[in-house]
Amino acid sequence: MTTDYPMLFSEFKLGPIMLPNRVYHAPITLNYVDRATGYPTEALAHYYAERARGGVGLLIQGAVDVHPASDFWPVPQTRMYDEGSIPACRRITDMVHDAGAKIFVEFFHIGQASNGRTYGPPTMAPSGVPSIVAGTTPKAMEHEDIEQAIAGFESATKNAVVAGYDGIELHATHGYLLEQFLSPFFNRRTDEYGGSLENRMRMLLETLRRCRAAAGSSVALGVRLVGDELLPGGLTLEDTVAIAQRLESTGLLDFLDIDVGSHQNYHVTMSPLYGPPGYNLPFAATIRDAVDPLPVLCAPGRLVDPTVAEQILTDGQADMVGLGRALIADPQWVLKTAEGREDSLRQCVFCNQLTMGNLYKGLPVGCIQNPAVGREAQRGTDTLTSAPRRKKVVVIGGGPAGMEVARLSAQRGHDVTLYERQQELGGQVLLAMGLPGRDEIGGVVRWQKLQLDKVGVETITNVELSADAAVDLGADAVIVATGASYLTNGTSAMLPMPVAGWDLNDVSVTPESVLRGECQVGSSVVVLDGDGHVTPLAIAELLAARGSRVTIVSASPMIGHKLIEEMNMPYLYARLVEQGVEMMPNTWASEIRHGEIELFNAHAPAHQKVLSADTVVMAAARQAHETLYLQLKDRLDKLYRVGDCVAPGDIGTAIFSADSLGRTL
Repeated sequence: MTTDYPMLFSEFKLGPIMLPNRVYHAPITLNYVDRATGYPTEALAHYYAERARGGVGLLIQGAVDVHPASDFWPVPQTRMYDEGSIPACRRITDMVHDAGAKIFVEFFHIGQASNGRTYGPPTMAPSGVPSIVAGTTPKAMEHEDIEQAIAGFESATKNAVVAGYDGIELHATHGYLLEQFLSPFFNRRTDEYGGSLENRMRMLLETLRRCRAAAGSSVALGVRLVGDELLPGGLTLEDTVAIAQRLESTGLLDFLDIDVGSHQNYHVTMSPLYGPPGYNLPFAATIRDAVDPLPVLCAPGRLVDPTVAEQILTDGQADMVGLGRALIADPQWVLKTAEGREDSLRQCVFCNQLTMGNLYKGLPVGCIQNPAVGREAQRGTDTLTSAPRRKKVVVIGGGPAGMEVARLSAQRGHDVTLYERQQELGGQVLLAMGLPGRDEIGGVVRWQKLQLDKVGVETITNVELSADAAVDLGADAVIVATGASYLTNGTSAMLPMPVAGWDLNDVSVTPESVLRGECQVGSSVVVLDGDGHVTPLAIAELLAARGSRVTIVSASPMIGHKLIEEMNMPYLYARLVEQGVEMMPNTWASEIRHGEIELFNAHAPAHQKVLSADTVVMAAARQAHETLYLQLKDRLDKLYRVGDCVAPGDIGTAIFSADSLGRTL
């Protein structure tokens, strides 16, 4: 075991619980729950057990409901207030304990952000402050409502103890009920639960006392406290230092867990790659100084580097370091670090596509790099089996899908050669790295390249195989992974809506041609966004930064409509505004002409508008590169294709299809 991280791998006592190291899995909602019962599925148990086997000392299960009025998401969170959830939760704790780790559970009541439209109970909060999240105005809680909520926390505590959890964390951040009572932004009450800080703390303190009595002394109890709400008129760091000191003085707590932000600015609390790393840390460090010796936990935010984690502990900024998305991407982060295998870490790139993106769509959380997430029982670390017979495998195409299927095939014992027509492996990811603020996305292919070397895949670049050459290789299996690209010519029927003149090659260009420097871009540019994701917005920013006057057009009600759940939209919009990019939603093009483009309102097509446009970037539709596959289809018995050359998708869909084939070839 490495000695490079003495603090990270030191034992640590958290209340009554001794932990083997100072790394914890931050509480993240995963949506692995039965929609009918609200009980966690077996997938959640396997998810946490996989991270426990990967060396994490403490796992904190993502927020569970303590009351029926707390239901919010398109899928319910674990209904810990219901005794029927105990067997499923016991399965989680038993599997984590068997793997050598401890597990806490986070309790929340979502308060004003709950969704009464979906589940029936009225939205409730300290005061009737409208929720921009749920789109409702909550009922101001009466005293009996407050008592029912506190009783819900108490009942959930009793159930959690029976289920075998080692600790409980009360969620008083991210704009949920306990924070709402603390906050002057949400809490406008004039009774004993509002007004002064003492009154605003009453709900949390009463809840703590009841939970501590129900938990007993052998279960750790803590609060996840907001460091700063980042809201006008909300809690500041100065306020929360005072709250933390009062909490510490009660003697009821074993720890605090600190982060920042509220539901109104959730793009900060789960920042994508556009936000700064370590955004939670300054707040945790200040609070830790104020409540010492009470232990303070902190998931710094966007942490992937173990040397940074060690420094945080050495500098005394926190007593334990939390990882969330980093452990979703690589469940063996702790084990690899302990063994000195840092170069094998699959580093999260914080795209938020299948993490927060899936969460807010009500889908199970996943990872674009790690197809095993949520499928650990079927695709986890120990599930890859050796092939019954060694085969000669040829992979054509060195993007994420080609590299992934090559890696897995070699791991299973096959003799694998990978051909790539470009000089460098990476496919479209190499272009994506050239978009403003997107260089970190290159971490996906960086890891894949290192793994190809480790498993012995022969890579041949600068070679474009023809169908005849592929046949002549005499492989037992040929896998085509030639990707896809935005349309430059062909049939306009492939576009979301036909555009006359879309193939004027001296006017109409693609994002790829812009990034490769293969085209001249004029002083006035229109970007047609039929994609709804990052590329059109980032291309618009790039060209505006180079001096062009840029307008981005989309037929959707909002530009980049796929980005809202991923928390990327606020950052990208801010960048576009800073560059002076004009955004025109609900709009599409009817005709591209030399020097101009004719637009129409998508809902009232008779309303036309003509803009000057020296260049039109067609980020509207992508087409699979399937020609080679079709040429080989009748010539090879064992022919497969993976990734975008099957159907254009994203990094996640490409790698998932490659994983499915690589495990069975």
